[in-house]
Amino acid sequence: MYYTYGKRDMVLTETVLKNELPKSFEAFYSHKHMDNTMKCTFIEIGPEKTEYRYEFVYTRINWVLPKLMAILFPSMYRKQGDKWMKQFKEFVESR
Repeated sequence: MYYTYGKRDMVLTETVLKNELPKSFEAFYSHKHMDNTMKCTFIEIGPEKTEYRYEFVYTRINWVLPKLMAILFPSMYRKQGDKWMKQFKEFVESR
């Protein structure tokens, strides 16, 4: 997967661990500086509404700056996850 993150390009390798759509999806993401797993759960709350829950777990941070940021500012990673979730929501709702 190729992303533009600010002015930088980022390459992630995604490995699907469990695909039980439409209920859940789990994947492992690898980057040269860090790895993480993500679990997404989709819960029907109405005929036209679905609750989307996600959980990120960083399993490896192999670079000093991100490791320091994770220790000093752990909410930074949560905010990025929230941003991706909002973008996913906008994508789905635009269809």
